[in-house]
Order: sequence, then C-alpha cells, then structure tokens
Amino acid sequence: MDLTRPNTDGISSFENLLANIILRVFVWVIACVTCFGNLFVIFMRSFIITENSQHTMAIKSLCCADCLMGIYLFFIGAFDLKFSGEYNKHAQVWMASIQCQLVGSLAMLSSEVSVLLLTYMTLEKYLCIVFPFSHYGAGKKRTLSMLVVIWLLGFSLTLVPFWCKESFGDYYGRNGVCFPLQSDETERPGARGYSTGIFLGKESSGHGA
Repeated sequence: MDLTRPNTDGISSFENLLANIILRVFVWVIACVTCFGNLFVIFMRSFIITENSQHTMAIKSLCCADCLMGIYLFFIGAFDLKFSGEYNKHAQVWMASIQCQLVGSLAMLSSEVSVLLLTYMTLEKYLCIVFPFSHYGAGKKRTLSMLVVIWLLGFSLTLVPFWCKESFGDYYGRNGVCFPLQSDETERPGARGYSTGIFLGKESSGHGA
C-alpha cells in the first residue's frame, strides 16, 4: 500500500484535498453564507423584543450550531489551500492528525445538535397546536434546560469515537474532509454500527420535522 497517496473517497484527488474547482469555490461561499448569515440572525434576535423569548433562545442556539458547520468548512477550505498541488504527500498524515479529528468532530457536533434542536422545536410547536388550551408551553428555565441537555447529548455523541478508539479506530480520519461520509469493508464493526445508527436517527428526525 502506497502511504503517500490519499484514499479514494470521491472528494479528494492526488493533487488537492478538494478534487475540483467547483468544490473549492463553493466551500468558501457556503462557509461565508453560513457563518455570516447565522451571526446576522443572532444579532437581530438579540435586539428584537418578542413575546416568545423561549423560541428566540432556541433559534439562537440553532444558529450557533449552524455556525459550527461554517467554521468546519472554513477549516477544510484553508487546509485545501495549504495542501494545494501536493495533497498526495500529506494525505495520510493529515487524515491521522489531531487537526482532522477535531475538524471532523466539529462538523459532527454541528449536524447532531442542529437535528436535535429542530426536532425539539417541531415537537414543541406540535404540542402547542394540537393542545391549544392545555396551557402547554415551555418556560424559560425549562427551555434553557432542554437546550443544555441537547448540547450535552450532541457533545456526547461526538466524543464517543474518541472514548472508544479500539472499536472506532480513526473514525474522523477516513477521508480528506474528516467526516464519516461512507462505510466500507475495512471499517470496524463498532464504527459501522454507530454511523448507521446516527444516519438512521438523522433520517427519522428529519422526516419527523
């Protein structure tokens, strides 16, 4: 096995972390739109007084989670520039590095917390609509507690692969973008089962929302 060459993952090439110009341009465009768009919403929500402050708290929390994905994309774009033209020389070291592990965990945290927040907000609105006279409504303390629980759960799901290295291996270092996008025969059974569970959980939550 030639350790100077990156694994074939459909995203990276021998020359670049991001294989084509479209990916390289859009990673910066989406990163900018994601970060600055969500920061704008947080800024506006901080100065607009609304009756439903609990909903505002949830929206701000969702924006923070989405901003993490923008930061992840900025990092991927930056490392793509760093390795430009000679990615094959650095691929294996990059995918095994702590930087790749942390960047990948950032993306995982963002996606998990975003899905959990959307599910929570959808269920809350559903209960308020279905039972309009039941005086159901999360108070400020209850909403804050739920947001803390969601973020803690997101952190826990993200950190599990670090805690169980024997079962997961280099979970966040299986491709150039440091995100577990695919499964193959070389992936450990624990990591494959975890990825499947995460994916199915996202799908069911997404359809529910």
